[in-house]
Amino acid sequence: MKHPQRRRSLVGTISAVLLLMVISVFPVATSAQEPVELLIWDQFTGPENEVVNDIYQQFTDRTDIEIVRESFDTDQMRQTVNTALSSGTGPDIIFYDAGPGYAGVLAEAGLLLPLDEMATQYGWRDRIIPSAIQGATIDDQLYGMPLQIDLIGAYYNQTIFAEEGYTPPTTVEELLAFCTQASEAGYIPMAFGNNPGWQGFHQFSMLANDMLGPDALGQLLLENEGTWDSPEIVSAIKTFFVDLQEAGCFNPDPNALTYDDANSLFYTGEALMTPTGSWLVGDIAENMPDYEVGMIPFPTPTGAQGQYWPSGIGSAFFISASSPNPTEAGQFVDYLFSPEVAQRWVGEANFTLPMEVDTSTLQISPLAQSVLDVLASASAGEIQLGYNVDVLAPAAFNDTLQNGLQAVLLGDMTPEQLASELQSTWEQTQL
Repeated sequence: MKHPQRRRSLVGTISAVLLLMVISVFPVATSAQEPVELLIWDQFTGPENEVVNDIYQQFTDRTDIEIVRESFDTDQMRQTVNTALSSGTGPDIIFYDAGPGYAGVLAEAGLLLPLDEMATQYGWRDRIIPSAIQGATIDDQLYGMPLQIDLIGAYYNQTIFAEEGYTPPTTVEELLAFCTQASEAGYIPMAFGNNPGWQGFHQFSMLANDMLGPDALGQLLLENEGTWDSPEIVSAIKTFFVDLQEAGCFNPDPNALTYDDANSLFYTGEALMTPTGSWLVGDIAENMPDYEVGMIPFPTPTGAQGQYWPSGIGSAFFISASSPNPTEAGQFVDYLFSPEVAQRWVGEANFTLPMEVDTSTLQISPLAQSVLDVLASASAGEIQLGYNVDVLAPAAFNDTLQNGLQAVLLGDMTPEQLASELQSTWEQTQL
């Protein structure tokens, strides 16, 4: 019984060899498959740049799919991506801000590829926490894979605070007293750059969450229950953009200072606090090796419902609807959320991911660990997180908020006037 089997195998082998000889002498009239190249636009311009290059290169080494990377800062990306995708000359993949006012605009224009089928194929919904999936879902379709969960609060220079005998403020009243002390000692109490203006979104979110409480703010953002011209919203605007500025808490002319320049004031120790998000953890580690830095929720204003950390998904990976290689693009995105790469995002890039990551073997800085601890407490139901307003608001609302906050800082608009304009714009977006 073995001999016929062996004979068939031998005949098959000889036939295969002859076929290869024929092919080598008479080339088959089919063209070789061109190597696949994926163009990705991302916003990794900080100290994580090197590890990102290596993560991308590792994918190429394993798959022979070439990754061509171009990096943009936040302002450049927002100014460029819509036109590039619309013209068909843009990237296959973008790492871009999630939410209706950002990726939502691209999705509504048909410029992004829905990822529901890929999510099922790769099991992404089992990997990424539901709230993050929801944050990248637009009109009941998943469009992005969110890489970061952001936490917004206030960084403070622990080293100088200890040297000067300062205590981190927990209320706005204490913050005002600290501003006086720090100014008299020759420091800028709090670095704040609001050029071109999106930076003010975060400060507004912190105060709005405290004044309304996350439940009421969530109902306003997600259920259209409540109004943006309430006394609480007026107070939120006034506290940060009028009261703190008049008390000398900021550097001169925040509207003229860029986000990066404001951060530099904090890195050098000229400014002792800076209110921003957890995405800055890696930059702080890179730029402040001689300082210990802590992060606290923004001090509570008078009349607040409580003290809350605003949180939400940051940027996500999206695939262009016009990409000629969507299958390979999906393969690359899946790789970026593999357990091995997830550890590198956390341990080397200092990102906080919306998925379970084994950190037992990672070296994490105390500052990064403090962010993870806050999110773990929220996951366990021990604390309630707030909302990052601009990520959930329509683009027109964000435009009104951005322009209005700059006008309030200049004294060209009152908090009451801005709140009224916010409500008017919101009503128009709900039609």
